[in-house]
Amino acid sequence: MAGRLPREFIDDLIARIDIVDLIDARVPLKKSGSSFLARCPFHSEKTPSFSVSREKQFYHCFGCGAHGNAISFLMDYEHQSFPEALETLATLAGIDLPKAMATPGANPSASLQPVYDILERAAGFYIQQLRDHPDAGQAKIYLRKRGLTGEIARRYRLGYAPPGWNSLPADWPRTLLIQSGLVIEKGRSCYDRFRHRIMFPIRDRRGRVIGFGGRTLGDDTPKYLNSPETEVFRKGKELYGLHELLESTPRPRRILVVEGYLDVIALAQHGINDAVATLGTSTSAEHVHLLFRFTREIVFCFDGDAAGHKAAWRALEASLPLLQEGREIRFIHLPAGEDPDSLIRKEGREAFESRIGQASPFSDYLFRTLQKDLDLRSIEGRATLQKQARELLDRLPVGAFRTLMEQRLSEFTGVAPPAPASKSLENRLGHPSGQVRPPSAWRNVVTLLLHRPRLAKLISPEIRARLIENPRAGPLIARILEYTDLRDTPTAGMLFEHLRETPEGELARNLLKPGLLTPEEGMEREFVDALDRVRALLRDERLSQLIEKSKAAQLTDSEREELRKLTGGKS
Repeated sequence: MAGRLPREFIDDLIARIDIVDLIDARVPLKKSGSSFLARCPFHSEKTPSFSVSREKQFYHCFGCGAHGNAISFLMDYEHQSFPEALETLATLAGIDLPKAMATPGANPSASLQPVYDILERAAGFYIQQLRDHPDAGQAKIYLRKRGLTGEIARRYRLGYAPPGWNSLPADWPRTLLIQSGLVIEKGRSCYDRFRHRIMFPIRDRRGRVIGFGGRTLGDDTPKYLNSPETEVFRKGKELYGLHELLESTPRPRRILVVEGYLDVIALAQHGINDAVATLGTSTSAEHVHLLFRFTREIVFCFDGDAAGHKAAWRALEASLPLLQEGREIRFIHLPAGEDPDSLIRKEGREAFESRIGQASPFSDYLFRTLQKDLDLRSIEGRATLQKQARELLDRLPVGAFRTLMEQRLSEFTGVAPPAPASKSLENRLGHPSGQVRPPSAWRNVVTLLLHRPRLAKLISPEIRARLIENPRAGPLIARILEYTDLRDTPTAGMLFEHLRETPEGELARNLLKPGLLTPEEGMEREFVDALDRVRALLRDERLSQLIEKSKAAQLTDSEREELRKLTGGKS
């Protein structure tokens, strides 16, 4: 999205917002020196370690490492998407968003707002039909048999689509009915998509109705019918029940993923309010990424049949690129022929909660499934396990979790795990691994630039060129200087946004995560000292290169003069 908006607009938007006021309205802050402190909203703590800087327009938690600018805070604290966060800030700043922002995710354009409106009207219509239509008795009986109360029906806004082909009000605009997926166009005529079905409104994270699911009460197929993909409804990006979950529990300890609408509703009826369902599609990486914005633990709970086991394995594969330290995925395996709806009605909340507590960790489920038909007493069996597991583990992010999974695989197969990847932050910025030492000069230069971009003006043209040439830190430094060259008063918050979707963004986030203990008034002196140390390192490096060339009698005249100067004028 950032690429479709003028960079100047985002900079201006961040400059108009005071991050202290923004956060203080949501998390009370107390002034402490030049910064503001609070107990971190992203993890449990007794002593405040969440710091917000007005000068930097940046926040950082020294406890859990959470950090970012105003946009990041809205995305992490209020679970807003990037476009939604921009819309919120624009509203606070009293400015209009550019037309490029008129997407289904934020600030709907005039062409889409009527679609949301017609879907909302349809939800109200179906609710009324469940209450008043003479054919709704079968729907009411069905819901009562499922043990659902009027209160839960109101919470999830359950409704009823009458059996007629043209039950929706005739005066509703035909083009909107087609655009929203409520009716099907055939030739010159149209007819209602949903007929004689219990209706489940599907809402996005902002509570807007974006589509429907319908459960047939007759012999129609399919048993469950969803709205088609539209401009406002993308099945692979939405989860049924997520809005209702976040409305009651903004930061859930866990989220349970099930297969059907009625699974979500039945669990809520019995007091388990943290379930969501996919919308007739397999769990996608986008679903997992979305859920990890709100919780650290996802529990997949699918039906106990072959299809349920396939769905669980697809969920495992979708989760691989997103698993890292601090995130947990577990799996519940229900008895054959059972689903969450039938099982909780049969055994009650306490027994079902016990099943959740006994859910298999990701690691156990993965290795148990792969070993199912293998004989690990044989070389062939262990080799097959090694090959199959290796293909999956290679998709995990580099880190402690992946290392431990590789060690676990080694226990089963006897094959030594691969050597640790030399892609650590320390290696990328010139720290010899295994040594305990103060932060390197290179690391200090980059970290201080990230925290106070205006320090870039202290870099001379001569040292600037040498900094950019560095194979490890150079690309990030070049990106920072490219940005600061174009801005008179860049802040850390602005720079953070500039780096968000760049190849160097991950390295910048890792550098920012530990925080910076240097006081504001000491940053400039520390930066100059770090630059001097880098200059000395570069001088020593160049001197070593020239001495080696001198030994081989390969110096040019200019290099010979350079060597003379570096050695203090000695020939």
